[in-house]
Amino acid sequence: MATAQSAEGIILRKYYLRETSYILVVFTKEFGKIKGVLKGIRNPYPQFAGNFEIFTLCQLLFYRKKKKGMDLITQCEAMDLFYPVRKDIERLTYASYFIELVETITSDHDVNEGLYEVLLESLKLLATDSSPRRVGRIFELKLLDSLGLRPMLEGCAVCGRAAEDKVRFSAANGGLLCGGCAGSDETAFPVSRGAVNFMRKILVSPIYRTAQIKVSREVGKEIERILKRFVGYHVARPVRSMRFLEQLQKQRLIN
Repeated sequence: MATAQSAEGIILRKYYLRETSYILVVFTKEFGKIKGVLKGIRNPYPQFAGNFEIFTLCQLLFYRKKKKGMDLITQCEAMDLFYPVRKDIERLTYASYFIELVETITSDHDVNEGLYEVLLESLKLLATDSSPRRVGRIFELKLLDSLGLRPMLEGCAVCGRAAEDKVRFSAANGGLLCGGCAGSDETAFPVSRGAVNFMRKILVSPIYRTAQIKVSREVGKEIERILKRFVGYHVARPVRSMRFLEQLQKQRLIN
């Protein structure tokens, strides 16, 4: 007989199932990513609809299926809806990007408390007055770190020697290349000391303190290009929310 389980989680996706039920995909702290059916909730209880929106932090009660198939969710109580994020198109799109990345890179029931904390703390930071673009870069760096893909920024990723002058960044090699090893990757590109210093500071700082780490607009764009290529190297399929962000930027709807 299935045993009731309690978990804290963040809703990654919601599907409609019949007239009164949902399928929820939730990234939980205790059980990793779960997929479950929430029955008899849509029409009879419309006042609770907000509890089931994407990137809502919630408390779940569910029954874990031993065989293949979806779990049965019997309770989903919202703990934080991150209202400031939902009121701003740029913050909303970045939040969608965060949860899309997490859903893409995680497998069902693989527990990663570090990644869970990265997602939760990034959403909290996104709900403040911090720059959404900077929060996006913080999230990407912390996500890579939590997956064991922390970029090598303290020395050359190939030979290990100090890489301070004329360094390049290689997604394939996982970090900086010194002048002597730059030829090992033709796709590697120059990276400024300012970009390297910012990424180093983010990786060694708790997320709640990263809002204090400032970066110039020019260096911020450089870091965005670096991390876009690095994340793209490890995530095989296109991320739709990132393409939407790029469209908003091209149309000058966001900075």
